[in-house]
Amino acid sequence: MTETKQYKLVIFDVDGTLTATKSGETFRKNAADWKWLPDRLKKLAELDAQGVKMACATNQGGVAFGLLDPREIRAELTRMAEEVHISVVEMCFSHPKAKLPEYREDSPRRKPGPGMLLSIIAKSGESKEDCLMVGDRPEDNQAAHAAGISFYLADFFFGDLTLKTNQ
Repeated sequence: MTETKQYKLVIFDVDGTLTATKSGETFRKNAADWKWLPDRLKKLAELDAQGVKMACATNQGGVAFGLLDPREIRAELTRMAEEVHISVVEMCFSHPKAKLPEYREDSPRRKPGPGMLLSIIAKSGESKEDCLMVGDRPEDNQAAHAAGISFYLADFFFGDLTLKTNQ
């Protein structure tokens, strides 16, 4: 079996990577419409016990379209992160086609842009070589690549398959 690198900081996407909706819908119906995906809590506890720093970077475009309240989703994501000792949660509410004008922008923070990841890395004090992004969508991989860090698909990271980086 191939030896995998020990990362000092792992940045997770949220929806589809750590959580799914309770409602079965593709997108959250409200801030509390989520549940942990299988095996996530165990793996997050292992990382925490190893002293690995953990963070989340999540696009929440539902805010931009008036479907989610920004205060409620911020509170719910913060509560979720605290449950598993994730220390930093970066959120991007903007979307280039937003219904609400205050969120209508093509922000470099919104994945596939690297803004949220770069902010997390700067706060962590870790080098990019020691950082990993875990996500389920092409935008997550593109953000990791743009930030200059490694990327694993969530299915591989949380599964039994040998992991390989994109670098």
